[in-house]
Amino acid sequence: MCLTQLSAFFNQAWVQIWSVIFLIDFARYLIAAGVVYGVLWIALRRRLAHRRIQPGLPAAKQMRKEFGYSFLTVLVFATVGLGIYYGGQAGILKLIPEFHASDTGYLIGSTALMIVAHDAYFYWTHRLMHHPLLYRWTHLRHHLSRRPTPWTAYSFAPAEALVQASFAPLFVLFVPMHDLGLFLWVGHMIVRNAIGHSCIEIFPRGWVGNRWLDWNNTVTHHDLHHSRFRHNYGLYFTWWDRLMGTENPEYRTRFDEVSQAQPMSGNAAQAAD
Repeated sequence: MCLTQLSAFFNQAWVQIWSVIFLIDFARYLIAAGVVYGVLWIALRRRLAHRRIQPGLPAAKQMRKEFGYSFLTVLVFATVGLGIYYGGQAGILKLIPEFHASDTGYLIGSTALMIVAHDAYFYWTHRLMHHPLLYRWTHLRHHLSRRPTPWTAYSFAPAEALVQASFAPLFVLFVPMHDLGLFLWVGHMIVRNAIGHSCIEIFPRGWVGNRWLDWNNTVTHHDLHHSRFRHNYGLYFTWWDRLMGTENPEYRTRFDEVSQAQPMSGNAAQAAD
């Protein structure tokens, strides 16, 4: 391909739109995972050593692989995002580009609905990908991070990345969403993902078992899924696992052990590293 052809290719509108979508999503991943990693794994590493759910730290090689597969995931997400953009332009997908103050109630309600619907979608597709016929080709890559890190958040095989990315266009095919609502949903998703894979329990003692808070997943909830491979298929909430009987029976006990652990002395924390 000569320089003229290459220049013409990159000047095409869809290439430029795809590039912007890619850069935004990749930056979102870098910021969310980077901040969680920087705060929990570096700045507060020793102070939170007693809240580490699994002992020890993963090898740097694991995190490099997670980052590489996350880059591939963002490529898939950006391509689906381009489809959402053109689907909205064609009127196939129900996107609302402009936001007015009078839309605030709908923005909050539709974003909350999207989060709840995404949790249901994630539970059932996640559980399906654990089927022996699909696991190797879809979900195995993610579970190679048995001791997860914030960088694990997007560490998917391309097939799983496509499954995860497909939720957004399916949702806006039926439910009108402001562009701002989609932005808030994606932001919530990556932040919760990075925290959920941090391997450090940040939720306070008494959270599990509290009638007002117990419906919200903790870090321990998803960490048990990575270390035991079964149970705890939910993303944000506990209700699908409890309704379907797939919550790990050791969940509350393990959460209490981690959340009630006493801070380590300086020497003990250093040894735990």
